[in-house]
Amino acid sequence: MAVKLSEKDEIKVNEIVDILKNKNSFLITSHINIDGDGIGSEIALFIGLKKLRKNVEIINQDKLPKMFKFLPYSDKIKIFNEKIKEKNFDVGIIIDCGNIERVGELKDFILNLPFLINIDHHLTNSNFGHINWSNPIFSSTGEMIYFICKKLGQINKKQAICLYTSILYDTYCFTHHLSNFTFDIVKNLLTKGINPEKIAQRIFFEKSIKSVNLFKEALKTFKFYKKLSLCTMEISNKLLKKTRTQEEHTEGFVDFLISIKGVEVGILFKERANGVKVSMRSKGKVDVENIAKKFGGGGHREAAGCFFENKSLKEVEKIILKELQ
Repeated sequence: MAVKLSEKDEIKVNEIVDILKNKNSFLITSHINIDGDGIGSEIALFIGLKKLRKNVEIINQDKLPKMFKFLPYSDKIKIFNEKIKEKNFDVGIIIDCGNIERVGELKDFILNLPFLINIDHHLTNSNFGHINWSNPIFSSTGEMIYFICKKLGQINKKQAICLYTSILYDTYCFTHHLSNFTFDIVKNLLTKGINPEKIAQRIFFEKSIKSVNLFKEALKTFKFYKKLSLCTMEISNKLLKKTRTQEEHTEGFVDFLISIKGVEVGILFKERANGVKVSMRSKGKVDVENIAKKFGGGGHREAAGCFFENKSLKEVEKIILKELQ
């Protein structure tokens, strides 16, 4: 099925594809705490550029979560280090980042590259690239990368797996952020012979025993605020140590909170060595992106997050609850 972009978006895709075809070496990266949309988009574009025999590397600040190791070429993703600073790239492609700070430790390295392409679907994008394709109408950055990959050549099965993963992850099994393109794109990806059931199973329905044990303990911190139609849960460093788990084992916890009947907002507070990360979900009545923006974060109306540096779990919880009230 044909999926047609607006004239404005078509111009942006053509500008990006022109650079991709005429330059030789590329760095692809995404945001800190990399997720399914960022990873799937990175790899799909990586494959597209490799088919053109370009020199291309995927480099992120954080390591790949184990749940995404089933993706093709996931073993090619590198973690930023001092040796990488010695490398030269013609173009940096930043995916799914509302601002340049979201790339983390790569920021200074990327800003020194000759040319930057910024591809993102967040409403709050700061347009930090030489080419900026930012449009919140898309469900995911994966949807945007789909159009670029099509222009670079026929999408193959491996790219389809990655793009489907991006869209499935960022729409949380097609329950939010859906665009006018989403299901038409998915139909086209399915013609490549991918297994959607298997992909969904790997992302959403295969919890490790470690994750289950962490969730069991985290439920002891569960709080329900009836007047606010809100529930919260905490993950402390002490709890991670006790259960011998890591932050990636919290995947899906905040989505469980929002699945509870009568709850409009679910919040997961995750303690880190230098502060607290806040992950928020909403059923739509409350715009959690607006709340996240007030504290330097971002996201979408139904899913957003922010980070509080050098503050405790109790301090951050107090701040967020006050804002919601």
